[in-house]
Amino acid sequence: MLSFDIAIIGAGPAGCAAALTLAQSNCRVALFEKETFPRPKICGDGVCDRSVNTLRAISQEYYDEFMQFAEKQTMSSTTFVYKNNRSVLNLKNFGYVCKREFFDNFLFSLVQRNSQNVEVFQQTPVQYFDKLSNQEKTEQGFILHDAQGNTYKTYLLIVANGAKSNIAQQLTGEKYSEKENGVAIRAYYEGVSGCDAQSIELHYKKEYFPGYLWIFPMANGICNVGFGGAIEKLKTQPENIQAIMQQWISGDEELKKRFANARIISPIQGGLVPYNNNVFNCSGEGFMICGDAASLIDPISGGGIGNAMLSGRLAALQAVDCVQTQDFSAQKTKLYEEALKKRIQREIKNRLRIQRAIIRFPFLLNVLSFVSKNQKIFNRIARWYN
Repeated sequence: MLSFDIAIIGAGPAGCAAALTLAQSNCRVALFEKETFPRPKICGDGVCDRSVNTLRAISQEYYDEFMQFAEKQTMSSTTFVYKNNRSVLNLKNFGYVCKREFFDNFLFSLVQRNSQNVEVFQQTPVQYFDKLSNQEKTEQGFILHDAQGNTYKTYLLIVANGAKSNIAQQLTGEKYSEKENGVAIRAYYEGVSGCDAQSIELHYKKEYFPGYLWIFPMANGICNVGFGGAIEKLKTQPENIQAIMQQWISGDEELKKRFANARIISPIQGGLVPYNNNVFNCSGEGFMICGDAASLIDPISGGGIGNAMLSGRLAALQAVDCVQTQDFSAQKTKLYEEALKKRIQREIKNRLRIQRAIIRFPFLLNVLSFVSKNQKIFNRIARWYN
C-alpha cells in the first residue's frame, strides 16, 4: 500500500494550488483526480484577480507564464444591466476570461512539470475512506479506497473535489442542502453582437436575484452565455432554468437584436453553485476542505475560482506545518480555517448583507440602478462591496 504525508482529492484550481504550494516542501504528496486532463469543466470561465494573485504568491514564474498564456482574454470592466440601464464599473485589478478546460489544464501541467514530490493519480476517484485512530495516537490518518479497489495511506487529507463532495460530507457530518446552493447553466455562442471585448456583462431581474444572466466575451468572437440563481428561488418559477435563459434572451428587445445572428456552438450544460453563507466548517482532525467542496462561492457574483485557489494554498501551508510537527489534530488544522476566514469572511459578510437586503426589498435594485447613473456614487458603492 502506497503511503503519503498528504493526499489531495481533486485536481481543479484548489487542488492544483495546494499541490503547487506543496512542491516547495519535502512532504510526500498524492494528488487524486477522477478524470483525465485536459477535461471540460462547466463554468462561467471568469478568472478573477485573486486567482492570478494566488498563483503569483505561489511562484512569480507561474504568474509570468499565465500572463503569456494565449487562451485568456483580459477584462478591464464589468457592465451591469438592469431594466436596460447599463452601468460600467472599471476594474481596479484586471480579470480574465479563459475556458476552464484550458485554465485547469494549465495549472495541472505546472503540477506535472514542477512538483516532483507529488504523485499524480488520474482517472482515480476516491470512493471512501477509513479513519485510523487509537488512544495512544500511534495510528492516525486515513486509508483511502479508489474505484479500482486500491488503497492508500495518508496522515492528512486536503479535500478539493468540488460541490456536493461525498468525502467532505462524511468528514464534517454535514449533509447536502438545496437551501444553501444555487444552480447555473452555460453554453458557448458565436456571433453575439454589441459586445465589448474587455467587459463582462451581468444582466439582472428582480424575480431571479441573486441570480443573473451573463455574457462573457472570449477570444475568436465566442461568448460564454449563461444563467444561474438560488435553487430555492428558481423552484418557485413556472419555467425550468433553460427556458428562463432562452426566454430572457428572446424576450428582451436589446438582447434579441444582439442574438439575432448568433449561433449556439455547444450543448447547454449546468452544475451546482455552493454559495458561502458565512459558515466555515472546513477543518477537523486530519483534514482540511477547500474550494467548492467547502462552499466558498461568492454569494452575489457566483465566482469561486479565486477563493478555491486561495483556500488550496492556505491549506497547503498549514499542511506543511502539520507534517513538520506531526500534529494533525483538529486544533492544528483549525488554523487553516482561521486564516481563510481572516482573508475572506469580511467580504462574504458584506455581500451577504447586500444579497439579503435586495431579496427582502427588491426595490433596492431600482435604487441601485438609479444611483449608478452617477459614476462617483456607483464607484463608492463598489468600493464598499469590495
